[in-house]
Amino acid sequence: MTKLSQKLTRDGTATLPAAVTVTPDEYDTLPPDSRIELLDGVLRPMTPPTARHQIVMMRLVTALLRRCPPALAALHEQEIRLADDLRRNPDVLVVRAAAVNLDWFSFPPHEVVLAVEIVSPGTQTADRKHKPAEYADAGIPYYWRIEPTPIFAVHTFHLAETDVYESTGVFGAGEFITVPGLDWAAIPVTELIP
Repeated sequence: MTKLSQKLTRDGTATLPAAVTVTPDEYDTLPPDSRIELLDGVLRPMTPPTARHQIVMMRLVTALLRRCPPALAALHEQEIRLADDLRRNPDVLVVRAAAVNLDWFSFPPHEVVLAVEIVSPGTQTADRKHKPAEYADAGIPYYWRIEPTPIFAVHTFHLAETDVYESTGVFGAGEFITVPGLDWAAIPVTELIP
């Protein structure tokens, strides 16, 4: 058993210590796991999604798949390699279809058109502050944040010339998500609400 295997197993049989530091090469030897991210060389287990979160995610992926132009593909819980020691797994992402390798799970940020996070208990700060800043720094053109409670809302953002996200709207029940530059993604918010 390797030193890294002793620190962590991904089959649920080991308890993750408070902080496990790994090199990017060590991280790359681990089996893919959408419930673990790498933040500045530290493994970060993600909180398990609630049923509400999963339903919203599946509905959004389905809605995007129906609307994506052929040059794009919608996926969920795939890795964005923001840097060697910084990997994030957005809840939903839209990537350039040419970048999709059916046997791989990771995308460089320049292939990502849209990253979406669904706020859940335990992810509020990361989804509202850290991840948008990281995605903007990486040049991802669009970011959406879905707030399922207390009132369902979809917050949409576009990367401005200043390299920070600017709000392009907040959409609730009875409205269509309308974002300049993503005309194909006009989704009725009601389709996403559990």
